[in-house]
Amino acid sequence: MKRTASRLVYTVIVLFVSSIAVFYAIRLSGGDATAAALPGSATEEFREEFRDRLGLNEPIYQQYFTYMGRILSGDPGNSLTNNKALTDMLTEHGRNSLVLGGTAFGLVFLVGIPLGILASLRRNSWADQGIMSFSTVAMAVPNFWLALLAVWLFASTLGWLPSAGCCGTKQLILPAVVLAFEGIALTVRMTRSSMIESQNSDYVRTLRAGGLSEWRITCKHVLRNALIPIISLAGLRIGQIVGYALIVETIFGWPGLGQVLVNAVLRRDYPVAQFFSLVLVALVVLGNWLADTGYTIANPRLRKST
Repeated sequence: MKRTASRLVYTVIVLFVSSIAVFYAIRLSGGDATAAALPGSATEEFREEFRDRLGLNEPIYQQYFTYMGRILSGDPGNSLTNNKALTDMLTEHGRNSLVLGGTAFGLVFLVGIPLGILASLRRNSWADQGIMSFSTVAMAVPNFWLALLAVWLFASTLGWLPSAGCCGTKQLILPAVVLAFEGIALTVRMTRSSMIESQNSDYVRTLRAGGLSEWRITCKHVLRNALIPIISLAGLRIGQIVGYALIVETIFGWPGLGQVLVNAVLRRDYPVAQFFSLVLVALVVLGNWLADTGYTIANPRLRKST
């Protein structure tokens, strides 16, 4: 109970501090917010009136409390660029990000865990060496460079897949694979390491001495214990996918939360930039909380302490 309460307090504090950091970072980044909503021919008097209407001439701390009050009331406002309600934009673009992020998240574990298990069972073989070499390279390649390489090779050169667009299966393949690439490599390495550690434990040696088959030991005992740290990794991958989505969605023209946020920052659309930044921060915090909670549930010793 104490651990659960401390996690909840920590989550609230992180969200509060993040909301302040996001708000002040965007407001103090410079530029004229009226440029996103008004034509270049608008007079200075009209721009000043527009700023007053938006509350941009109020002290910045007062703007923050007004903004957070609107967030907590469920009405974060409208975009300066197209006057669309932010809640509608969140629903529309959040659905696209969920499809892309969910596909990448699934690939991370559907590909990473089997490869990690195979590498641990065939330790020091050509399969193990090949899989580990792949994971090393995958972790070293910058995400944006991999995205550009994928566009050049599979879209421009070979013509197998479209370079951008939404939201069909063909348009999904490249961004999902790029988004999952590093996560697959990390999952492979952690699965292999956990499997080997579990295989070398004393209780597994005891099971072998008792005459149990290697297949049963691996499936029923080794794999179950090896997956405990993988559960923790799953929550952390949410934060990684959210961060990389800013790059991947922009390069592949995928109209998700990341692309909208990047465009809002470039256009000085403060309401969109603030709200979507806060949403992405909340997703990262949620991922960390899920990782901690999942690890606690999977680990009997921690489960008893809660």
